[in-house]
Amino acid sequence: MAWYRKKPSEKRSSISRERLQSAITKAVKKADPKCRGFVGVIVQRETPKAHLDANWSIRGVRFGNADRDMCGSALTTIVERMQREFNLAEHVAGSAEKHEEPESDVLILIEPYPWVHPDER
Repeated sequence: MAWYRKKPSEKRSSISRERLQSAITKAVKKADPKCRGFVGVIVQRETPKAHLDANWSIRGVRFGNADRDMCGSALTTIVERMQREFNLAEHVAGSAEKHEEPESDVLILIEPYPWVHPDER
């Protein structure tokens, strides 16, 4: 019987950008009462430098009126843990992420702008 070991990257769950950002924000807010005013983070995709690295990182942080030092240390711990657990998904149906697809649902204005009601002409 051959022993098969899963790659560490296969243990990570795929997650959309919006859900990941929301999960990080909720975790930071729960970390300390001084972090209740924390607004959120911006996650960006990146190419992993090593095999075990995550495919995402924090691009920006919106502290709001929360204590920056307290929330910054909580954020560091939370992001390190979540980078071991989650990979940023390529694209999840229903997400707001842009993806390569032809623009077939383009709205075309039929009436001249500004539109005038026919009774007002």
